[in-house]
Amino acid sequence: MAKRTKKVVRRSVKSIAIKNNLVVHECARKPYQIFCEFFDVKVNAFSTDVTLLLEVVEIDEQYYFFERFQSACLLLNGTEVSIRKVNLSKSEIERRAWSCLMSEFINLNPINPRIFEAIKSSMPAQIQQALFNKPLTIQHILDTKGLKRHHYDYQTSLYRNQQPTKLPTFSELIAEVRYVDKK
Repeated sequence: MAKRTKKVVRRSVKSIAIKNNLVVHECARKPYQIFCEFFDVKVNAFSTDVTLLLEVVEIDEQYYFFERFQSACLLLNGTEVSIRKVNLSKSEIERRAWSCLMSEFINLNPINPRIFEAIKSSMPAQIQQALFNKPLTIQHILDTKGLKRHHYDYQTSLYRNQQPTKLPTFSELIAEVRYVDKK
């Protein structure tokens, strides 16, 4: 008969200097960049009463995170973080980083077409295959969220109708002031 053992997850709790010791992993940079550029981080999403658990890869006394982007954005220097050192391949780190970003995207209401396009154009084909068993499509996201296509089409039309305001150049402003002064 097989011996029963309880596996205990070992955690090393340390107070680390975030700006120096906690860095995004190189394989998670693109998903983290998309997250930082397009997602609004909610301050109340992470309670400071609870110690955050991050899985990290340690290289030369630096800790590289690759998921839990929202929580990582809210950390302050010196915050106590519970870390679990893992030994994962670069492809697994990249897959988990994109999976984290997709989870954040799926939780968005309403769907943002710009974020979807940024994710679709940046996510490597092998990651799409690993996560969805096929290329990423908006229909897959809509099916996951239980939405009909018209929800996405409506959001797309809203973004298409928003024309960016063109700011005048400095020389155009000076020419306008000179024109007003001549009158």
